[in-house]
Order: sequence, then structure tokens, then C-alpha cells
Amino acid sequence: MKNLRIVLIGSGNVATHLAKAFTQSGCVIEQIYSRTTQAAKSLAKQYQCSFTTNLIDIYTHADLYVYAIKDDALKDIISSIKPTNGLHIHTAGSLSLTIFEGFQQNYGVWYPFQTFSKKRAVDFTNIPILYEGNTTDNELVLAALAKKISRHSLYCSSEQRKAVHLSGVFACNFTNHLYAIAAEILEESGLSFNILLPLISETAAKVKELSPCEAQTGPAVRYDNQIIEKHEEALANKPNEQEMYRLISKNIFIRSTH
Repeated sequence: MKNLRIVLIGSGNVATHLAKAFTQSGCVIEQIYSRTTQAAKSLAKQYQCSFTTNLIDIYTHADLYVYAIKDDALKDIISSIKPTNGLHIHTAGSLSLTIFEGFQQNYGVWYPFQTFSKKRAVDFTNIPILYEGNTTDNELVLAALAKKISRHSLYCSSEQRKAVHLSGVFACNFTNHLYAIAAEILEESGLSFNILLPLISETAAKVKELSPCEAQTGPAVRYDNQIIEKHEEALANKPNEQEMYRLISKNIFIRSTH
């Protein structure tokens, strides 16, 4: 597989990490697009490439166009870019590849299933890459690119990818939100979130050996009403969190009895 010439559309968390991964695999970032000059210029400087804030000025000679932008902005951006012979892909988990229909001839999806933050490095070799192309040839290109970057790549249909994305929201986004609530509870008692880190590490380690259902512990599994009621009382000044606690506890108990 030749080293691809890439136009990167976006400059956020995903785009920042993809630029590094693509470059390390031998690909060349030729242009960065972002809505803001500062963001586009900053990322372009790292890879010594050009940048633009105008969709009309996006290069037309690239091999690969990578759309790493917010889902709700994707269709408007796609419809504003000139048709090219290159392969156009988005990185969204919940959107079909058909969003490119009528705008580009060659298209697909290349979805790195991971959470990204600009200030935290990630090891792309361990990130599952889910790919899909509108033709067999395009799919082969995306598969080859995935294998150059990650040890874990697989074809995934748009419907399967939606299920993966939804599972990720529960396993990552919701879990992290619960961490934030836990941190607030501890801070209000003058304690550090660090006290939870060994517990978090062990919980994550267990599900590598046990199923999530087998690994579940706590008062909700046995529906210990005395403890649950005390916890709900402690959350009296946090009605939203109290309701969340009640619903999750009930759901854990129901699932544990089936």
C-alpha cells in the first residue's frame, strides 16, 4: 500500500490524534481544515503542511479525505466540498457511510473506537479500527490503512457500528460521568478522588477475566434496602443523582436475577 496523501478536515481531539497516527504510519498530511484560523494553523504547524478555513480551498488532489468533526456538522461540510477522485471517510460511530451519497464517488467509514483527549497520548496499535467502504476496492484501502496503524481492525457495517457506539456511551461516557459525581461527593467531604483509583483499576481489570454480570458487586445486587435507603438519604440535596442512584440500583438488581 502506498503512503497516502491526506487532507484532514477537523482539528479537534480525534483529528489531532489521527494526524499523529497517520504520519507515524508513513502517510503525509497535506492540508488541515478547521473553522478557526488558530486551530488550523496550530495543527498544520506540527506537520509542516498547509491549512485553510475555507471549504472552497480544500485540495482536490489528495488520496484520502478524513472528516473528523462533530456529527451534527458532518452533512453540511460534506455537501460543501467539491467532488474529487480521492476516498472520503468519516470517523463517526453513529452515522452511516451513505451520508456521502450524491456528493462523492468514493467513500467509507474509518472509526477508531476509543476516547480521545488532546492532552493524553494513546497507543493506536491497541485501538480497534472499524472500517466500511462503498466498494470492495475502497474497503481494501481502508482495511490496509487500519492494519498499518492498529493490531485490531475489522469490517463493521453501519448498523453494527451504531451498536458499538451505543455500547461505548454506556461503558465510557456514562461511566466517566459517574466518576465526576463520585469526585464531587468525595470533595464535599474533604476527600480526594485518588482514593477511588485502586477500586476503579480493579473493576476494570476484573472484566478482562469475568463477564460484567459476574463481576458485579455492591448493595444493588442483593438489593440491600437498608444501605440503599441510607445512600438515597445522603443524596437528598442532589435529586437528579438520587433518582439516578435509584434507577441504576433497580436495574442492577433486575439484571442480576435473570
